[in-house]
Amino acid sequence: MRMFRSLLILIAVTAIGCAGSQPVRLQLPPSARIGILNVLGSQMTHIHVGTFRFGSFTNLYDVDWDIPAFMNRTIEDDLKTRGSYTFIPLELNASADWKQSTASRILSAVNAWMPRDLRTFLQQAAEQYRLDAIITVSSYNSAMWQENACFKIGKAVVNTDGYGLFTRTRALSGISNLVPVGQNQATAYANIIVAVFEAQPASLAAYAEAPCTQPEVPDFPWGSDLQVLGPAVLKQVRPYVERLSAEAVRNALTNAGLLP
Repeated sequence: MRMFRSLLILIAVTAIGCAGSQPVRLQLPPSARIGILNVLGSQMTHIHVGTFRFGSFTNLYDVDWDIPAFMNRTIEDDLKTRGSYTFIPLELNASADWKQSTASRILSAVNAWMPRDLRTFLQQAAEQYRLDAIITVSSYNSAMWQENACFKIGKAVVNTDGYGLFTRTRALSGISNLVPVGQNQATAYANIIVAVFEAQPASLAAYAEAPCTQPEVPDFPWGSDLQVLGPAVLKQVRPYVERLSAEAVRNALTNAGLLP
């Protein structure tokens, strides 16, 4: 009997955890108030995997892209045609540690279950600002969500974090450009999630992550020092990251019924 009861509890917990897996299409009033919680970092990540895994490294770059602001503008611009919405930014001055821990909680909400402290925060924000919905923008490390990892070597996942550039050098690259495999790879990526939450009670309505379309960065300077990317390379990567990020926004809003 005790084992049977434990099994029932496990089934119930699993059902609760998967409750947000089916998108909920929201019906917002034309004058809805929407909170935007953006916990993206401002730095770009460059992850390099060397030939035979030797010489691999991860570097962070301070860039002037302001992807968090870009995401907020994309959300607002996409929704302006749907009504006279009011957008309220949430926790603009939050610390980097708070943003990082909140991003982990959002990942849990879309991947498993809603953490209690995230639910409490969303409900308090909804009450304080009289919100009809809350949209979150966050990033993740693929080590925490391996089924959504964009890069693999064989069956092994290459962990990527945030957004930026993935490069990989191969021993036989350049021998023949006609060979479709074995070439060096320089690919923009965006481990970004956009999630839409109902305000009262706080619950996940829908979400979308940036796709793994893996656009190749053209004319990548393989002969230069990969440890120090120049301004021209950083400028090349930016539009690809923005395109992937904007796709996450539109897919999430569509899944939630906020876009046709």
